[in-house]
Amino acid sequence: MQLAASESQNMHGEEMVDAIYSEQIVQDYESNPLIEALPPIFTEDDVIEQISMFPPFDEKERTLNPNYRFHCIQRLFQYFQPFEKHLDLEQRISRAIRQGYLHRNPMKKEEVMRVHESYKAIKEGKFLKSYQTETKRTAAGFTIIGLSGIGKSTAIERVLSFYPQLIKHHQYKGKPFIFTQISWMKLECPFDGSLKGLCMSFFSELDRLLGSNYLNKFGTQKNTTDLMLQRMAHLASLHGIGLLIIDEIQHLSFSKSGGSDKMLNFFVTLVNTIGIPVIMVGTNKAISVLQSEFRQARRGSGQGDMVWSQMPQDVSWDLFMDGMWEYQWTTEYTPLSSELSELIYEESQGILDIAVKLFILSQVRAIATGEEKLSKQIIKQVASDSLRLVKPMLDALRSGIPSEIAKYEDIRPIDMDEEMEKYKASIDLQEKIRIQKKIEKQKRVKKEQSLLEEITLQLLSMDFEPKEVESAIKKVLQQLGEDIEKSTVLREVVKLLIDKDGKKAENTVKKKRAMSASENYLVFLMHEARQKKKSVHEYFLDKGIIKKPLDELWEDKEDATLVSDAIS
Repeated sequence: MQLAASESQNMHGEEMVDAIYSEQIVQDYESNPLIEALPPIFTEDDVIEQISMFPPFDEKERTLNPNYRFHCIQRLFQYFQPFEKHLDLEQRISRAIRQGYLHRNPMKKEEVMRVHESYKAIKEGKFLKSYQTETKRTAAGFTIIGLSGIGKSTAIERVLSFYPQLIKHHQYKGKPFIFTQISWMKLECPFDGSLKGLCMSFFSELDRLLGSNYLNKFGTQKNTTDLMLQRMAHLASLHGIGLLIIDEIQHLSFSKSGGSDKMLNFFVTLVNTIGIPVIMVGTNKAISVLQSEFRQARRGSGQGDMVWSQMPQDVSWDLFMDGMWEYQWTTEYTPLSSELSELIYEESQGILDIAVKLFILSQVRAIATGEEKLSKQIIKQVASDSLRLVKPMLDALRSGIPSEIAKYEDIRPIDMDEEMEKYKASIDLQEKIRIQKKIEKQKRVKKEQSLLEEITLQLLSMDFEPKEVESAIKKVLQQLGEDIEKSTVLREVVKLLIDKDGKKAENTVKKKRAMSASENYLVFLMHEARQKKKSVHEYFLDKGIIKKPLDELWEDKEDATLVSDAIS
C-alpha cells in the first residue's frame, strides 16, 4: 500500500496512515475493509527486495580516523540477508493476518453483535466462554522456536515493517466508517513469568499506540485472568487487531502461572476467545512451556510450528558471508577465503548474531591494535576473548550430541557494549598518543622558529645577506639536530658564512687574474701586428678576436652575401 506523505500522521510516536482500499484478487477477501486496507500480497521477488537490508558503505571511509570508523562499523548491526525461511515466514504472516480478518468483518452484523455482547459482559463483570452470536473463527497462528541470536525477532520485525501498524478508516464505499485498525501488536512476556503480567502488557501496549488508559481501567491486580481475557477479546475486536505476536515466551513460569494445565488452557482460550492469530516466539527453553498437548491443539487450527536451528554450512551460509564481508573498515581490505569463512562458521556454529558480532569485534580489534587487516589469528583471538560466556553452548552445538545440547536451553547473549568499550579504550589511547605527538611537534616547530628568528636577527646585524643567513641556519640545524644551544648554532652558522665569503673572495681574485691575462694577450697581439706592419684591426680579424661587421648584423651567411652583392 503506497501512501502519500499527507496521508499519514503520528499517533503517540507511531505513524498512522489513512486507509486506501485496493481491489482483491482472492474473492474471499472482497468487501472487507480491514483486508482491503492492507498492503497487497507480495511475490517472492517483492519480499526479497523489501526485506533485505544492506547498509550504506563508502570505500573512502577506510581512510577515516579510527574513532570515526568505530562508529561506521556499527552499521553492520543493520545488515539483513533474507533466506528461504524468511520467505516462508512472510507468507505465513500474510496468510495469518488475512485469515484472521476473514470472519471479523466490521461491516457484517454478526461482528457488530459480538462486540456489543462482549461489551455487555464487561459491564456485568462476566467472562464469556462462548457467544450467543455464533460465527466461524479462522485464526491460524503458529509458533517459532529457535536458538537465541538465530534471527527470529529480527526477521519478524522486518516482515511486520511491510504493514502499517495503525490505519485510520474514514469512509468505506461511500458510507461513513470511523475506525482505527491495529494491523499487528507485538508483546514481550514479562520477566516475572505470570500470565496476568502478560495481559497487563497487552493493555500497556494498546495505551502506547492509542494514548488510551486501558491499563488503569482493566489491568489492576484485583481483576482475574479470565476477566482480563474478556477485556482483551473486546478490545481486539474494537480496534481490529489483526495479529498478536508474543515474544520471549520462555520467560513464562509454571509456578507463577498456576501450572502447565492452566497455562495450556490460557493459550488455547487466548486464540479461541480473542479470535485473532497469535504467533508465539521463544528460545529452546520455551519447549518446556509449550507442552506437547498444546502444540497438538494449535496444529488443528494453525499453520504448524517453525523450528529455527543453526544455519548449515551450505549455499545459504556462503550467501550470508559474501554479503557481510564487503563491509570492512580496516585500512587494508582482506578478500574472503574459504578458510576465513570456515573459521567464522566454526567459531559461531552458524548462529548469525554471533557471526556478525565476531566480524564486528575482529575489525575493531584490527583497527585498535594498528594491524588494520583481518586475519585468522585476529578472529581466533576475538573468539577466545569475547565468546567466553557462550563457549560451553557453542561446544555443545559443535559436538552434535543431543544430550549435551539439551543441557543448555538457551544461548546467552554477548554483551556487545562491554566488548566494544574494551577495544574502544585502546582506540582512545592511540588517539590520545597521536594528539600528544601532534602537540609536541607543534611545540618543537615553534621552538625552532623562535630560535631561527633570534639567530637571524643577530647575524643580520653583522651585515650578512638574509638569504644566506636563513640557508646556513637550516643547514646547521639539519646537521646538528634541533636540541642544541643557541650559542653553538650561532658559532657554526658564522663559521659557515665566513667560509662561504672566503670562497667568494677567492673566486673574485681568480676572475681578476683571468681578466689580467686576457688584457696582456691583446697587448702582445697588438705589438705583433705592428712588427708585421699590419693593421691591428685586420690582424685581430685574422686571429678571430673580433667579428666582421656584416657577421654581427646577419647570422645567416646567405643573407650576408645578398647584402654584400647589393652594395657592390
